[in-house]
Amino acid sequence: MSARSALLRAFAWLLLGAMLVMTALSFFAFRHAMQVEIARNLEFSASVIKERIDTLIHTQVQNMQVWRTLQVMQDITVGDVDKRLSGSLLELRVGQKSLYKVLFCTNDVGRVVSASDRSMIGATMPVAGGWQAISSPASADVFVAPMDPDHRQAIALRTEIPNAFGQGTIGHLYVVLDFGAFQNVLDQAVEEGPRNLLILDSRGYVIGASRELRERLDISALRLEDWKMPKAGATSYVHAGRALGEGELLVGAAASSQYQHLEGMGWRILMIESTGIAFRPVLNLLWGLLALLLFTMTIGVWIASRLAGSIAQPIVELTAFTRRFRQGDKSLPEPPGTTVSEVTELFGAYAEMIRALESSREQIVRAGKLAVVGEMAAIMAHEIRTPLSIVRSSAQLLERQPDLGDKERELIGFMLGETERLGRLVTMLLECARPKPPDMQPNDLNAIVHNVLDLIATRVEAARVSVVLDLEPNPAAFDCDKEQMMQVFLNLLLNALQFVPEGGKLGIRIFHDAGALCVSVEDDGPGVAPSIREHVFDPFFSRREGGIGLGLTVVQQIVQAHGGDIAVGVSGWGGAAFNMRFPLKSGAGRS
Repeated sequence: MSARSALLRAFAWLLLGAMLVMTALSFFAFRHAMQVEIARNLEFSASVIKERIDTLIHTQVQNMQVWRTLQVMQDITVGDVDKRLSGSLLELRVGQKSLYKVLFCTNDVGRVVSASDRSMIGATMPVAGGWQAISSPASADVFVAPMDPDHRQAIALRTEIPNAFGQGTIGHLYVVLDFGAFQNVLDQAVEEGPRNLLILDSRGYVIGASRELRERLDISALRLEDWKMPKAGATSYVHAGRALGEGELLVGAAASSQYQHLEGMGWRILMIESTGIAFRPVLNLLWGLLALLLFTMTIGVWIASRLAGSIAQPIVELTAFTRRFRQGDKSLPEPPGTTVSEVTELFGAYAEMIRALESSREQIVRAGKLAVVGEMAAIMAHEIRTPLSIVRSSAQLLERQPDLGDKERELIGFMLGETERLGRLVTMLLECARPKPPDMQPNDLNAIVHNVLDLIATRVEAARVSVVLDLEPNPAAFDCDKEQMMQVFLNLLLNALQFVPEGGKLGIRIFHDAGALCVSVEDDGPGVAPSIREHVFDPFFSRREGGIGLGLTVVQQIVQAHGGDIAVGVSGWGGAAFNMRFPLKSGAGRS
């Protein structure tokens, strides 16, 4: 993946994520606010309808309390022989034909004496059981009872007719209300609207509904006893509408309770609205937000593309320079023509790194030359000093012979002088090969490792060996002589390359542990046998044919000159592991 595409994707995902979060928050906040507002409106509307129904019933209760005291009601005692009371009831019914189904009066034994429907005269009405008092004790009692099992056709109101000429009562006045009048109240309240109304009795049975529900459902079979019903006042909630053939519903519920002198009939008024319809404005808002999101994304991608190009193009140029540099072009990269200051700083840092790398290479070359001189000095010390000592000792023995002539003594003098001169020459070479005192400076051990790996990259590739790095995530700050530490890593890595098989592994680990900086150079070669581990740092000890045996000795000297120690162990791959530990100064640590 290119830097341009990575930046473009990052910008696009960041913008998309931010817009989606804002859209979701706006949508759900607006939806919640609308739900609360609609629920309150439904609750208020249900309360209003409840008031209308309570008012309608209260009006009839008041009428009955007036009618029961009319003089004409006393005709019950004479059997309404002139049908004057029946005529009056008929007139009352005609005046409210849409509300009253029938009005009639019974005597004290329950026989119908007069009625707006004269076919009822002579019939008998029950006077006990199934009647509910709905008026308060402050006024004459009025009772209500259904005229059918489910209230859905009519309900009857009953009150006693007092005896105007004595004590007690002479009968009862009945008003049978057409339930259609209550359903008309529901129909008018939701006319041409998306809402519906239901009337439930105290058991949770549906006894009335607005027109749309009556036409679509058999309300006689509806049981909503599991719905939340207030005992008094009003409430609102969300409920599944499967029983009504709907999805999720918003419900406003109000309970019929005491209204002036009316105790109430225990009915519940439910006003419902589908959330799909209620939240349609929210869905429209969502589509608008999505359209805005798409437009914003288009603009954002265009801006991100331009910005990514201004960042990625200099990086592409830097990559091309890196390839040229590996091919031998040592010219420094030109500063990019970009307005992004970080990219300009990156170019400057890269140019500085190139200069530092060239300087490091020169130092490594010098260190390599010194290592060659050291090897030569070691070879000369080993191969020359012993024969020189033998020659010198032999010459000294010959010099003690008493019968030597002047010529022989001169030759022996030449031998002693030349052996002494060669000995001084070897001593000078050895002194030149000795490590000089380290120049301690703050350095990043991670960077030193990378520099060394760059230097031996060709040999690593030729050996087909993979390098595994486990370095500190932050710069491994360490006061050391950079050249000498690079020589340490060079010696250890080059030594390991001699033993690692083709396709093997080299590993370098740098980590902090208990106030010390630990370094481990590992491989998956044959390892070092425990019996010789204590000798591997001895001078001239070598396990390689033709080896001089001074490389690990030099490494140990440098490590010890830096105040550390080195030991050989077993790597995680089963090969050799050279573990170094450098105590840090008080207060030093991770940078």
